[in-house]
Amino acid sequence: MKPRKLPFLIVHVLLPVCAGGFIYLCWRNPNLLMFDWLRALGFEPAVAAMRSAVGVAPYSPRWFLTSLPDGLWVYALTALMALVWRGADFSPLKIFWLSTGFLLGAGSELGQMIHVVPGSFDPIDLLVCLIAAAAALVLTSSKMKFVRLNSQESK
Repeated sequence: MKPRKLPFLIVHVLLPVCAGGFIYLCWRNPNLLMFDWLRALGFEPAVAAMRSAVGVAPYSPRWFLTSLPDGLWVYALTALMALVWRGADFSPLKIFWLSTGFLLGAGSELGQMIHVVPGSFDPIDLLVCLIAAAAALVLTSSKMKFVRLNSQESK
């Protein structure tokens, strides 16, 4: 891995995924399906200890706990695809892959709306997914100097 790609991956992919996971593990309802998986894998004691250590969620708007984690994951996937497709010619295939984060996030929400995906539809989740995908494309653009991977560094 090129030296400049590692900071990009940490900032734009790893940190958002970890932050979204942290919010879920610490402050979301433990009756969610994800917690059933963690129980089945034997992680329930570790999750309970972490939830106990961090305590009750600080006062925050509802979207912080319910929509932000999804937005962070959409951001991370979109940023990863921007890195993978950096330098590739503009094409329908590139557009598809750059859109996967938004398509999965929005598709999940729309699936909840028509009851084919477990969960509750929330239009705020849909909006956060759109904002997250757009933010990832803007913030990872090669025109942004603080995330730039110029052609000499990425070869």
